[in-house]
Amino acid sequence: MSNPFFSLFPLVGLLFYLAIPIFVVYVALTIIKLMKQKNEYLMEIRDELRKNSFKG
Repeated sequence: MSNPFFSLFPLVGLLFYLAIPIFVVYVALTIIKLMKQKNEYLMEIRDELRKNSFKG
């Protein structure tokens, strides 16, 4: 008459143990993607300013 909750309890711990590194990798990749988008936008602004400064 064992409780099924106690038999699944170690699996819950394992899932939390695996979820933390997966979440960290997800956050890191998301931050890198956002930084790339920001850099592309800044390069577009830079190019537009250079183009406008040469026109006089």
